[in-house]
Amino acid sequence: MGNEKKYIAIEAEAKDWKEAIAKCGEALTANACVEEKFIEDCLIREAEFPTGLPTNIPVAIPHAASDSVNITSVCVLRLNSPVKFKRMDDAQEEIEAKVVFNLAIKGNKAHLDYLQNLIGFVMNEEKVNKCLSLPIEELAAYLSENVE
Repeated sequence: MGNEKKYIAIEAEAKDWKEAIAKCGEALTANACVEEKFIEDCLIREAEFPTGLPTNIPVAIPHAASDSVNITSVCVLRLNSPVKFKRMDDAQEEIEAKVVFNLAIKGNKAHLDYLQNLIGFVMNEEKVNKCLSLPIEELAAYLSENVE
């Protein structure tokens, strides 16, 4: 099957991290990438193991090892206003995420590999800036070319 991943990019307002994850999950569900239960799996995991990254441009990478995933896919949510997520490295601290990358990965080994690649991507300020500045309809293509 190779490295085929489906990227979906949306822009929205979210009042909190739960709504941000739900919006990503709804987009993934609408594209038949995941079953609806995936949203709940991500919310439960995020509450236990937060995914906010205090990078120069703060982002969050919610995900869940879930059997509700049909196709390996990523929903990128560009937020109109930042949303607080607890930090991955210190759950007492929060970051104001501007971009949320919701991963839906089929298979556990692939999950870790992809997560590492994505963390490398979001640590590159120039690439994340591009995620913020590109027209939303070009974002999915940009990610599929730049995240391995």
